[in-house]
Amino acid sequence: MIGGLSVFSGLAVALAIFAPEALSPAYYLALAGSIVILGAFDDYLDLSVKLRLAIQLAVGLGMVYALDLHLASLGNLFGLGEVTLGVLGIPITLIAVIAAINAFNMTDGIDGLAGMLSLVSFVSIAGFMLLWGQPEQALLPMTLICALLPYLAFNLHLVPGKKIFMGDAGSMLIGLSVIWLLIIGTQSETASFRPVTALWLIAIPLMDMVAIMLRRILKGQSPFQADREHLHHISLRLGLDSRESLTLITALACIFACIGVIGEYLMIPDIVMLLLFVLVFAGYILLLQNIWRILSHLRRRLPRRR
Repeated sequence: MIGGLSVFSGLAVALAIFAPEALSPAYYLALAGSIVILGAFDDYLDLSVKLRLAIQLAVGLGMVYALDLHLASLGNLFGLGEVTLGVLGIPITLIAVIAAINAFNMTDGIDGLAGMLSLVSFVSIAGFMLLWGQPEQALLPMTLICALLPYLAFNLHLVPGKKIFMGDAGSMLIGLSVIWLLIIGTQSETASFRPVTALWLIAIPLMDMVAIMLRRILKGQSPFQADREHLHHISLRLGLDSRESLTLITALACIFACIGVIGEYLMIPDIVMLLLFVLVFAGYILLLQNIWRILSHLRRRLPRRR
């Protein structure tokens, strides 16, 4: 929890001093502060799922109605022209906000993972905004990057001193900040990248959350029930240690983000990028469902050491 509060404190001071009014820093800090407080209480009291979702929904409503920040278009997603959401934009936005907050919260299972995955997203978003000549818009992701680096240094024991943890306060803050920036980056008048590209920038948290929720639902369990079937849990059970698992998953996130960046740079049609993402996602689900069967088969095939 201390890590999340530290990240938010540094972020708040920097935005209060440097952020122009056009970025609406007061609104962002108010909503982000609400999420941090929710996470802090959840760290201590283990709040009910219904209460957490209700507050996350309220924060999403604040984004939509206080700032008119919502999903209005999905771009030329199917090759038939722009897909506008109309009245569906607001409920889809609220679902996206709740999904992003919980997706990054679910990744906070091993040291540094939530921070590193969000770093991949923030660097990609900042790069797009700077590339399109929007340094003011890039201020928030760049500030988040600067706030995360000291936390990661202590969390991963890269500097001497006490180890600090992010907690729900930090992972929920990250999730809200990512979806906030993705909406700004894809929906504003000065959009920096297409909505389909956003999928690639948060591929690992998104795919891991959806895959595990589907597995729980198919088992007749609550989609929010805690278990040890996340990607980082599986990598640990495969024999990797915490640092190796962090490196592997972060590398995958970087690869997916690079695919999104290259697709955006080359302006590969939206439908192609979407179909590729769906194909990768399907492969991800099939691999996780059959990982132990594949490993068992490989062990039988590989020669035994004498």
